[in-house]
Amino acid sequence: MRNLKTFVTGGLLAVAALFSSACSAADSGAFKAGSDYVELSAPQKPADPKRITVEEFFWYGCPHCYTLDPAVEQWRATKAGDVDFSRVPNTLGRPEGEVHSRAYYIAATLGILDKTHKPLFDAIHVQRQSMNDLGSIRALYVAAAGIKPADFDGVASSFVVDSGMRRAEAQARSYVIRSVPSIIVGGQYQVGAQANAFKIVDFLIDKIRKERGN
Repeated sequence: MRNLKTFVTGGLLAVAALFSSACSAADSGAFKAGSDYVELSAPQKPADPKRITVEEFFWYGCPHCYTLDPAVEQWRATKAGDVDFSRVPNTLGRPEGEVHSRAYYIAATLGILDKTHKPLFDAIHVQRQSMNDLGSIRALYVAAAGIKPADFDGVASSFVVDSGMRRAEAQARSYVIRSVPSIIVGGQYQVGAQANAFKIVDFLIDKIRKERGN
């Protein structure tokens, strides 16, 4: 088995190269359903037709999600004003996935996601820590965000956190998410971790605007 750090570093370089290289389809805007993105068989109606949702389904333990995350952050910082972005942790049916999903919603409930999201990714993929139990997550959050252990414990099994996890799993089922990272645009289209992924996302956002007459 290759050294994980070597694997992740190589993956980062490979994906960076993919994102930096523009293919002819990207230049022409001729992205195709079935090859560049997937049309969902059961699209969801928007709560507000004037808003377009972009949801990234991910798992902290997924090396591809870790590699994609810088591109997610770069796109998120410059997204259009009518676009609402959210991350949705997915367990993939794994016990460690459930721990990581709970970790996400604990951070969200405490309002510290901006301080814990990247450190948790780094702990798993760079520092090679398993981070598969709440004790490890608690220690990281205390160090990264300066919270008290009691604050962590107070929300770890709360109704808010449990509800967030259930909602995330229901969303994944509704979109038939089988792998991560998966990006759902407007409840209608799915994009994977591929070259020019966010050019495709922006293409689909514009497509949805036109379809809705916005």
